[in-house]
Amino acid sequence: MTPVRRPSQVPELTPQPGARSVASGVRTCGVVMSDASEVMRASSAPEGFEGDPAEIFQHAMTGTARDLESATAALRVGLAALDVFCDRMDALRTARTDLETRRHTLQTRATELEARAADEDADDDSALGGDISRHNVEVTTFDTDVETWRQDVTDAEDRLITTLRSADTTAEAVALSADSPDVPGLVQHVEGIADDPHAVHTWWISLSPQAREALKMAHPGLIGNLDGIPVADRDEANRAGLSALHNQLRQQQEDGEELSDGDADLLDKTSEMYQALGAAEDQIDANGDPVPAHLMIFDPEAADGDGHAAVAFGNPETADHVSVNIPGLGSTMNNFDGVAGDAATVREAAARQSDGTVASIAYLGYDAPDFSGSVDGVVDGLGVAGEGAADRGATNLSHFVDGLRETYRGDGEQQDPRAHVTVVGHSYGSVTTGIAAGDGMDADDVVLVGSPGAGDANPTADHLTGNVYIGASDEDFVTRLGTEQDVSLGVDPASEGFGGVRFRVDEQGEFTLSPSGFERGAENHTSYFDDKETMEDEGRGTQDSASLANIAKVVAGHGGDVERHDPRTESNEAWWLRQAGEDARNGLVDWFNRRAGIG
Repeated sequence: MTPVRRPSQVPELTPQPGARSVASGVRTCGVVMSDASEVMRASSAPEGFEGDPAEIFQHAMTGTARDLESATAALRVGLAALDVFCDRMDALRTARTDLETRRHTLQTRATELEARAADEDADDDSALGGDISRHNVEVTTFDTDVETWRQDVTDAEDRLITTLRSADTTAEAVALSADSPDVPGLVQHVEGIADDPHAVHTWWISLSPQAREALKMAHPGLIGNLDGIPVADRDEANRAGLSALHNQLRQQQEDGEELSDGDADLLDKTSEMYQALGAAEDQIDANGDPVPAHLMIFDPEAADGDGHAAVAFGNPETADHVSVNIPGLGSTMNNFDGVAGDAATVREAAARQSDGTVASIAYLGYDAPDFSGSVDGVVDGLGVAGEGAADRGATNLSHFVDGLRETYRGDGEQQDPRAHVTVVGHSYGSVTTGIAAGDGMDADDVVLVGSPGAGDANPTADHLTGNVYIGASDEDFVTRLGTEQDVSLGVDPASEGFGGVRFRVDEQGEFTLSPSGFERGAENHTSYFDDKETMEDEGRGTQDSASLANIAKVVAGHGGDVERHDPRTESNEAWWLRQAGEDARNGLVDWFNRRAGIG
């Protein structure tokens, strides 16, 4: 009888996923060298240098700049090749997993066939010979596929080595520099289309790999924060900019230099961003792989120095469900770790409830109002900000969502892939979200939690795009600030008249007009994203908070399953009067009238 063949071993894939960190380090080096070259070219002779000394100085600076530009050009070529290599390795790693699955199936079948052949009744098994022949043919095909895969790995490595060797001498670097992309021209062009994510995306994919690398090195802040640029490219540019700035500040510290207040604040911001990028480091996806983090916005100078930032947990270009999470009062880059933690928590909770994949983005693309720790402090912070900050932030948010739509590619099998996108706005972030949704933001679902209003122009949920869900604790005093007065940020989204789907949240204690009552109200305002661990630590339960569970249902595409809660029928003015008690009612009426400009 024909022997049963066993499939060959699948070789290990030597290049590990960490190879991309090499590219990240090289790109950071390129950013530093590009910045240094700019400084050299912009520098003039020191005061007092005239004639020949000035010319010698200028010549030295220009020569050094040329050397740096040549080295940067060589790095660009190497980085472009390394990116292609890493992409190819990712594909080959996936192919190896498929081969291992096939091998396991063939091994199992071979064992079964060998057992049948060894059986004393094997001569009576008329189908055995044909089954062995078919199995052996499959093994031959498998072995051929393994050898093809092995050769693909070798070819990818050879191409990378060949490209790197083409740029490893000074002469080659100088030649490459002479043929460098026209970075100033490319920058001028993209700045003219920066408000159009579709145009940006079309432009970017038309560029050569070398041109993309040149832009990421020379202008990481521009490319990394531009809506319409693919997520991986934004991440690479922003990480390079973050690393270059962080390392520079740390080096100044290590050299014993005292940082200025501004530089110390920048170092605090960069350190916070590294913390934020690790917010989901303990999470794994449906395949058992670590959840990746992508730095989609890094602009520490934005919002008058409060900073703009965005970190995606999971890949928003391929995930079935994507949430964009907008924080509220007091949010800055200096406390972005907490913002990122909430987004990571939403991703994990939604992933448990979803049949598909989930990505969640912590997004701070607007100037959140500051506040002090009292009812008056919060109200004054909101009053000073008005809708101005939310209006500006809403435009940024809509462009950001448009950029996600432009770069989305799904799992590669869909004809016209489109993610299910949910925008979750908390506190003043819900005002930004509401205004953006009222202006046609391309979201499927909108969640407003702890909301003081969705903007004066949006008196009902029908004015917003998508399905609208509301999470509001009755003892969260911020949610009691919505009124029909012009001074407010819109009507109360939890009210019956607004018409959104209100879901159940956990109450943490009764709000009163006292310091301890304020603390309880603040706890209600900040607990919408409390997960199982937090609930257990605080002795409040053994499951995710009701609000987080309901938010996760919406993000996972199961908004119809949220645990509903009756909308409010009592006016917020009446609620505040009730909190004040008989003796304080007249004063509180005067307070409301002053804020409304009455009397």
